[in-house]
Amino acid sequence: MRALIFSFIFPFLLMTALLQGACVLVGRPMRGWIPALVLSLIAAGIVLIPVEGYPIGRWLISFNANFSIPLTALLLSAVLKAFFGMQLLDGQARAACWIFSIMAGAGLYPMALGLGRMDPYTAGWGFSWLFVLVFSATLVLLALKNRFAVVLIVAILAYDLQLLESSNLWDYLIDPILVLVSCIGMAGWIVRKAVDGPRRKT
Repeated sequence: MRALIFSFIFPFLLMTALLQGACVLVGRPMRGWIPALVLSLIAAGIVLIPVEGYPIGRWLISFNANFSIPLTALLLSAVLKAFFGMQLLDGQARAACWIFSIMAGAGLYPMALGLGRMDPYTAGWGFSWLFVLVFSATLVLLALKNRFAVVLIVAILAYDLQLLESSNLWDYLIDPILVLVSCIGMAGWIVRKAVDGPRRKT
């Protein structure tokens, strides 16, 4: 039941973000508690509309079986920033998320598809080197006061509570959409640095 309820969180946030974007396009950005409440209720209503016996929110499973905790955190951060201007995940946290996701994706997906003798996905079941690696990364990020450490802690807690419809830790840490978003985010950051560099020298 917990996993079923939690499966609506990402679709709800995504619909809220889409409604926010639509309001910006028509020149009516929605900021503050009352606009947030209105758009949230509309988003919740849309996500729960049944289509062929299933709520719209559940249809996203056909595109991605599990939306990872970091991806959900990135979307939540974007929604909160649009409503209230608060930075749940600052630039350093987003950069850490991108790097973590790209490295994890590069290590997981090619080998999971058979490009190697080892399948790291199996390490997500039970205690393994994956838990040690994530725990170590979390400690380093905490020492650096990077907010992405909190996201990793939440991912571990979500795994313990089985909030996703998966019993594998990998699915709580990354998913294909997160890796794609991270690649786009990192590429954008590199381009901005390349463009801003010459400007600062002139």
